[in-house]
Amino acid sequence: MKQPIGDESNVLSVTSIIQKEPSSLSLEVEVSSGSGGVAHNGEALVGFHEDALSQAAMGKAQLLLAIVLGLGLAAECSELTILNYIMPAAELHLCIDEHRKGWLVSISLLAMAGGSFIWGILGDHLGRRRALISALSVAALFSAVAAVMPTYGTFMTARFCSGLGISGAFPLSFSYLTETCSRSSRSRYTGILHSMWPLGAVFTSVISYVILPSLGADIVQDNREHWTSWHKFLILSILPILASIIGLMWASESPRYLLEASREVEALEVYQRLHRLNKARTQYGLTELELPGRSAYRERPTSPSRNIFSHGVNTFREALQRISSPIHFRTTLLLAALHLLLGFIYMGVSTFSWSYIKHLRDEEYRSSRQFFDNVTYTGITINDTIDNVQYSNSVFRNMTFTNMGLNHVEFYNCTLEDTEFFNVKASVLRFDISTIKNCRFVDTDISKHNFAHCVEINNTFMSVTSDCFEDFDYNIYMDDLYDETIAWSGSMFPALFVLGFVIETISRPPVIITSLGLAAIAGSGIFLLTTSVIVEIVEVLIKIFLTCAVNVITLVVVEAYPCHLRCTAHGLLRSLFHIASLCAIPIYNMLLHTILLFPALITVSLTLLAAVLSSRIQDNSKVLL
Repeated sequence: MKQPIGDESNVLSVTSIIQKEPSSLSLEVEVSSGSGGVAHNGEALVGFHEDALSQAAMGKAQLLLAIVLGLGLAAECSELTILNYIMPAAELHLCIDEHRKGWLVSISLLAMAGGSFIWGILGDHLGRRRALISALSVAALFSAVAAVMPTYGTFMTARFCSGLGISGAFPLSFSYLTETCSRSSRSRYTGILHSMWPLGAVFTSVISYVILPSLGADIVQDNREHWTSWHKFLILSILPILASIIGLMWASESPRYLLEASREVEALEVYQRLHRLNKARTQYGLTELELPGRSAYRERPTSPSRNIFSHGVNTFREALQRISSPIHFRTTLLLAALHLLLGFIYMGVSTFSWSYIKHLRDEEYRSSRQFFDNVTYTGITINDTIDNVQYSNSVFRNMTFTNMGLNHVEFYNCTLEDTEFFNVKASVLRFDISTIKNCRFVDTDISKHNFAHCVEINNTFMSVTSDCFEDFDYNIYMDDLYDETIAWSGSMFPALFVLGFVIETISRPPVIITSLGLAAIAGSGIFLLTTSVIVEIVEVLIKIFLTCAVNVITLVVVEAYPCHLRCTAHGLLRSLFHIASLCAIPIYNMLLHTILLFPALITVSLTLLAAVLSSRIQDNSKVLL
C-alpha cells in the first residue's frame, strides 16, 4: 500500500491508504492481479480525475450543481416534515383513527429505508445522475397521485411509493457532488449542499402557513369542499422535486463515475464543460491523449441476464457481500453503528419535542376548563360556541343549540329533553350517563358514537354531516408547529453552511466528537423542560449539533469507499438511519408519559456513545476520490 505523494494536481497522486489499526476506521483499495497489477480503483484513474478537476477549476459549475442537488435534499426533508401539517386534515378527510395515523407516519420511513439501499445500488450501476432523475421522478409522480387519492389505503400506498423515490436523494447527491469537486474544495460544497436540506422544512412550513387552515373548525369547513386546501398543499410540495429534476436534465454525469464505467471520452467532455462554466482563465489542457490506458479501468459487471428478478437479487447480494467484505468490514460496522444511533436520537428528539409541546398546550387548555353542576336551563337558544366546559347533574329542557360549535364539551349525568341541535359542529363532545329524550339533531356531525352509557328515547337524527366516527379534535396547535419547524430548520441552515468551510481546515473526527459532545450537553436540557419556548431551544440545539455530525459523517462515508461501492454503501447506511428513526418514534412517545429524567438520560447516553465510537474514525480528508 502506498501513501499519497505530491500535491493534488499530480497525476500520480492516489487514494490515501490510512494505516491499518484495529481501533481505526480504515480505507483500503481492492487490488487485481490482472493487467499489470493495476488496482481496481486504479491510481491512474484517481490521479487523472484530480488533475482534470484542478484544471477545470472550482466555481459556478459546482455551486449550481450543489443547488440543484440541494433541492432534491430539501424535498426529502419536506417528505419527513409534511405529515405533521396534513395530518389533521387527512385524519378528518380519510377518517383515520390513532392506530392508522401511526402507520401513516411509519410507512414513509419504511419506504425510505428500503428505497435508500435500492437507489444506492442503482447509482453505482446506472450512474449518479440517471439514478437520481429516476428516483425524483418516482417521488414527484406519486406525490401528485397521493394528492388525489380518496381512501386511506390508496393514499398510504401512494405515500409509500413517493417515499421510495425521494429516499434516493441523500445517498446519490453527496457522491455525485463530491466526485465533481477537487479534494481541497469538496468539504465546502457538501456544506452548501447539506445546508439546503433544512430549507425543505422551511418551504413546507411557509406554504402550509399560506394555504392550510390553522384552526380545527376551519379544517372541518374546508373539508366540505371537493378540492380542499391540503390537496393543494400536497401538489405545491412537489415544486422542489420538479425544480431539481429540471436542473439535473441540464447537468452532466459525475466524471468520476464515467471514468469508472470506462466512458473516458464522455468524462473528458464533462471536464471541459466544467472548465467552460467556471470560466477558468487558462485554456483547458487535457485531451484524449492524456486519458488513462485501458488497463487502468476496473472490470465492468457483465450484462444482466434475461431474468430481471434473478439479476436484481444477485446484484443485491453482491452489493452486501462487497460492503461487508474483510476490506470494508470494520468501516461498515462502525459507520452502521453511528447511523443507527444518530437516526434514533434525531427522530426521537423530534418526536418527543413536538409531542411535549402539544402535551403542555393540552395541560394548559384543561386547566382552564369550566364546570357547571346542578344547573337547569329552560327555553334558551344558544348560538355562540361553547368551549372547554363540563355540565354535570344538569337539566336542559326545550333548548335550541343552533349555528354554533361544541368544542371539548361533556354532559355528565345530565337530562336533555325536547332539545334541538341544528347546524352544530362538534369536537370531542361526550354525552355520558345521561338521558336524551325527544331531541332532534339536524345538520350536525353529532352521531351515536358521541353517546356513552346513555338512555335514548324517541330521538331524531337528520342529515348527519359526517360519516366518520372518529371524534376530530379542533385543538391542532398549528401555530406552535410553524414556530417549532422554523426555529430548528432556520437555525440549521447557516450552521451547516458555515460547517462546510470549517471542516476544510480541521480533520473529521474532532468535529464529529465536538458536535456530539455539544449535542449531549444540550440533551441534558430535556430534564429542565417546563415551557414550549424551552422545548424549542433544547430541540434546536440538539438537532443542529446532531445534523452537523451527520454532515461530517456523510463525508467520511464518501471518502471511505471506492467509486464502484460509494453509493451502495451510503444507501445501506442511510437505510439504517431511517430504520432507527422508525424505532425511535414509539419509544420516545412512551417516554412522554414518564418523568423527564428518562428521555434526558437516554438521549445523553446514546449521544455520548456515538461520540466515543466517532473517536475510532481516522481522518480521510486527504483521500482522492
